[in-house]
Amino acid sequence: MTISPSRSVARDPSRPAPQHTTASAPFGAPHPSVGAEAWYLNGHLRDESGETYTWMVSFLRHHDVRDRAARPGYGLVSTCSGPAGVSHRAWMSPTMHRAVHDALHGDTALDHRVREALTEALAEGPLLPDRMLAEPVVESAETLDISFGEPAALRREEDGGYRLAFQDEERFELVLTPGKAAVPQFDAQGRYPGRLPTGADTMTSYFVPRLHAHGTLRRADGTQRRLEGHAWFEQDWGSTYYDVRRAPGTPDHTWEWAGIQLGNGWEISCVHARNTDPATGATTLEFTRATAVAPDGGVSYHDVDWRPVRHWTSLATLNTYPTAVRVSVPDLGLDVEVTAPAAEGEVRTLLVGRALWESPAAVRGVMGTTSVVGTAFLQTLPTNTIGDIEHYMRRTHDIARAEAAALYSCDATDDTALGLLTGIGDGTGLDTAARIRLHQGVAAPLLHLLDNPGRSWRPYVAAAVLCLLGADPEPYRPLTAVTELLHVSALVIDDIQDDSPIRRGRPSVHEVFGTAPAITAGTLGYYTFDALIQRVPQADPGTMLRIYRLYLRDLRAAHAGQALDIAGHHTAFDEAVATGDARALLDQIRTAHRLKTGMLVRSTAEVSAILGGADEAQLAAICEYFEAVGIAYQITDDVADLYGQCTRDEHQRGITTRSPAEDLRNGEVTYPVAHATGLLGATDRQRLRDALRERSDAGALQASDLLMRSGALDACMAEARTLVDETWDALAPLLPPTPHKPMVRALGWYAAQRETDHIPRR
Repeated sequence: MTISPSRSVARDPSRPAPQHTTASAPFGAPHPSVGAEAWYLNGHLRDESGETYTWMVSFLRHHDVRDRAARPGYGLVSTCSGPAGVSHRAWMSPTMHRAVHDALHGDTALDHRVREALTEALAEGPLLPDRMLAEPVVESAETLDISFGEPAALRREEDGGYRLAFQDEERFELVLTPGKAAVPQFDAQGRYPGRLPTGADTMTSYFVPRLHAHGTLRRADGTQRRLEGHAWFEQDWGSTYYDVRRAPGTPDHTWEWAGIQLGNGWEISCVHARNTDPATGATTLEFTRATAVAPDGGVSYHDVDWRPVRHWTSLATLNTYPTAVRVSVPDLGLDVEVTAPAAEGEVRTLLVGRALWESPAAVRGVMGTTSVVGTAFLQTLPTNTIGDIEHYMRRTHDIARAEAAALYSCDATDDTALGLLTGIGDGTGLDTAARIRLHQGVAAPLLHLLDNPGRSWRPYVAAAVLCLLGADPEPYRPLTAVTELLHVSALVIDDIQDDSPIRRGRPSVHEVFGTAPAITAGTLGYYTFDALIQRVPQADPGTMLRIYRLYLRDLRAAHAGQALDIAGHHTAFDEAVATGDARALLDQIRTAHRLKTGMLVRSTAEVSAILGGADEAQLAAICEYFEAVGIAYQITDDVADLYGQCTRDEHQRGITTRSPAEDLRNGEVTYPVAHATGLLGATDRQRLRDALRERSDAGALQASDLLMRSGALDACMAEARTLVDETWDALAPLLPPTPHKPMVRALGWYAAQRETDHIPRR
């Protein structure tokens, strides 16, 4: 399948519809009148020493149908795997960069925080790994002859073959000779159906299912290798990619595809297309279709059964991709498994929204009664729209849970996990009955919360900081479990100390297991750090010692913050009520929030930053920013308590994860209470104090009313936003331009303002 964005196209009907031409011109010839066109090639090669190489190159051209005089925009995406490993590259022209920027800016299906942060970042240039083309693209309007300069070039030769050159770590120069004629894909007209009733978003698709490939590989040292193999070539044209204006909730057009080349001479293109809700992930099937090309070149179209059998979730993008698929075409008697490497195919580029999966694969199965083998490319274009940043970050929970399973297994008899959790060693040495009792005492209480995900933005921080610095987060997946277990353990103890009956919409751990077991299990969770940190690539001993020390430092700080919380701020509150001066009270609560929440978020970011290779200036600014994010989140958490840990909209719909105004019912002096004492008149301050002292539902209701009328909630939100804005201003200049930079910016806005109203640009 040609690489293209997953966003649905919502074209303005007042504009002229893109024109679709037929394939009467030679395959590969450009269609200058259309809004978008792409040439997609992949192949499998072997050199004279037997080393294998696989590659994919996709040339994209986007034309603004509103302005025919404007120069088209161009994009290029390539992947290559060989003895040196796997690499991915993406380039775009300035015009294409503007098209991507404008499309994101107009896409109101995106979370408004993410949209604003991305468009601000893109205004300064491409986000790595996307790169701007250094020279203009040169293209013929009559025949296939397109050059992106050094990165890649493709042209049709007079003999009907094709010449392709592209630059990876090494330079490939290939001649591709068609072994079969081009055929229409999807149906006899080659029409890939769209969703608009006018058909304006239909694409036309043809492909050459097999080409003989030969050429040279030129290495950096000047030596050359001869290459031989086979290739696949697809051309698509039709509607514009980026002329989009989407309303919230508009689905993404997503697909999974396999281009299969069998050793018996058959080729099959299989596509499984869906519409996906970007906010919920819910999907509806659009169609599945197989285009089969027989050894004699005959083409037929069939229903296909597409069943993913293995998935992988990227820690960098949180996209989930099928990496092995069972493909059945009953009409052909075909039943094969298409298997790609587990974690090497993600291509990150804003040309497609955020990322896609593109990987060579092996094919094995049967056709009729005969065993067949072959090669393939497996591609997935997932939903790349982040419709709600909170729901998006929550995807890290599954990764954290999987990593935590090394200690917290659902299997009560898992002796290895219990031995690691309890520090005994490789196993406990206990019989089955004793292991079950031990599991019930030390693991089951935390699993009660761990298997019931919260917002899970803290594990996201662990991954995002690595990506901010350009480090590969995959070897550091256990860091997500470190963060989640620390947070869950703190919640268990916090609920006991606050006598909270509900957590995450279900009874608190101590309500289910009892107070003493909850204390034991919750405290033990703090000490899982070393068992998990040993599962990531180890830095030098001095650096690892530094990491252990900072974890213990921040754990002590969190206990100090909890101690201040338990002690309360009633003396300072009484003074503020008497004088109307809230400054001392606010300082006390700020200190508690910093110690209890800010330092733990800082700890997560600091560990990742150290392991990710941050310099000292970056490290200091990262620590300050994420500490501010933690404090801001705690401030808005105090505000959210008025609604039961949910937004106002959720509260109005009856959705809560904790009892509304629980802190006020317990008589706690929260951030909004502190601000209110500086905003209310003397009589109302006394009424607020008396309402809190009641420790009742009626008192909580009266206090809530006073807080909402006082302007305290606005003051809280303003302070939270100022915290993250000021620390971000110090951090931003120190970071490379990656997509994670605006995502981390959006995370700060989320922490400081967990409502759905728009954040004005600064």
